[in-house]
Amino acid sequence: MAVVPFGARGRDARAGAIGRQLARRLVDRFAGSDALDLRPVFLVAIGETKADAGFLVFGSTPDATLAASYGRSLGTTHALTGLYLDDGETRSLSLTLVDVGKGAATVEHVVSIAPGALQDAERRVAELLGDALDVPVPSVDPPAANELAYIALLEGLDEEVNATLLRAGDPSGELAARSRAFDAFGASLRADPDATLAEDQLLVLAAESVERNDEARAVRALEDATLARPRSWRAHYLLGQLRVAIGEGSAAVVALEHANALRPLRDADLVSLAELYLAADAPGQATSHLRRVDPSTVAYVRAQELLGLLALGKGDAAVARTHLERAAERGSASARVSLARVSITQGDLAEARREIDTVLGLGASADVVAQARRLRLGLERPDLEVDLERAGRAALTVDGSALDEARAAFERVIAFDGAIWEAHFGLGLVARKREDHAAAASAFRRVLELAPEQPDALHELGVAVLASGEEDEAVSLLERAAALRPGDAAYLADAGFAHLRSGDLATARERLRLATSIDSEDALTRTYLEELERAEAASAKRN
Repeated sequence: MAVVPFGARGRDARAGAIGRQLARRLVDRFAGSDALDLRPVFLVAIGETKADAGFLVFGSTPDATLAASYGRSLGTTHALTGLYLDDGETRSLSLTLVDVGKGAATVEHVVSIAPGALQDAERRVAELLGDALDVPVPSVDPPAANELAYIALLEGLDEEVNATLLRAGDPSGELAARSRAFDAFGASLRADPDATLAEDQLLVLAAESVERNDEARAVRALEDATLARPRSWRAHYLLGQLRVAIGEGSAAVVALEHANALRPLRDADLVSLAELYLAADAPGQATSHLRRVDPSTVAYVRAQELLGLLALGKGDAAVARTHLERAAERGSASARVSLARVSITQGDLAEARREIDTVLGLGASADVVAQARRLRLGLERPDLEVDLERAGRAALTVDGSALDEARAAFERVIAFDGAIWEAHFGLGLVARKREDHAAAASAFRRVLELAPEQPDALHELGVAVLASGEEDEAVSLLERAAALRPGDAAYLADAGFAHLRSGDLATARERLRLATSIDSEDALTRTYLEELERAEAASAKRN
């Protein structure tokens, strides 16, 4: 059966959403049926000229002949059309079932909708189709317990469609439609806390938020959802994950602990939760979760490594070694770096060197290799490590001849080991202070070769290429840096400024708004906002 999106006549735009989404719900309701296959008809209006864009028709009430042609295009035996009517006093749904082969209506029926009973309409239509075609009707849980929740659900579904249609040509319009969808699904849950379909749709929207750049909006919606459904494990869990993504570690712990209380977290999630506790300087809670990780799981390796680091922090080298050796035996190269540190604290420098050499020969990740090289620098040339630390501070604070001394120190470290990224980073800072943007960019690119996705290097390279007029590359680099440091107002502000320079004023304002919400007193962010306001005013005048 081809289902044409139902047309509507009503007092306001809500009637249109109700009509077309009733048709969609009917298609979804029969999704599990073997006897009746409902296929939605997507109507596209074509412009009169080649320059005119096509657009989706949201609702229609074609005659039997046209409806039959829709059915033939989809290879169906029947077509269904409908018209939702709401004159302020009465409501009804006029349905027409068309035999595609005959091109004529076989059933015409009006479903009267009593006050407060709209949520029952789709069940009644489904039963009507079952009787007319002599097919069983799938048993489906009610989508909402009351009309208020049901209408909000339909409005949310409609805004989802709007967001999809706006995605390619109007990103800000898409975000606005998604925000309205969040509001609608939240209203549905408040009206009916057991409305699982509304919760499902809200969770899907929230899961997409990382790609759509509206994580903060999703977080607010999930917070409301957990108030309406405090025992929703999925809402608490996803809320925790999104809070991690936007840098709200402490709040993420609360959400994940709620989820854990409702349903025990997987071992990998327990390790992630423990890492959040460690970041919040709560080693006791972290240890409690890490000790519960099953030795048969992949997460056990990371759990043992973290337990080893905790013991090392307490000065208990023997316990640290026990945990770290377990992780190293299962292939953790980073645990071997930590074992080298344990050996250094115990005075066994030969063993430390063996562990470092093993790591460097394993083909480990760039981050682990960088740690091993830095540790080797301290072992073999402690004087150079002191120089590196001192020069790093100087590159941020001094000028003049002191910068020459810092540069010389970085070059001495590179002469010993050219793969220590911190030394190249220092050279980049020196070049930036001297406004040599090309040299700075070259140094920071070398850092990223040695330590890919290093947030500070991405940020500094973005600033350098922006100063050189490369706006597109700067936007990409500064966005990546801000994503890796979501709680850093300066990183968000610089990303916003790059969007401003590239001409994307809407995204610039969004990034600067986020930066201001983190640090409302930052002088540089205020300067960027002032420049943005001037650009917006100039753009308005041109328009």
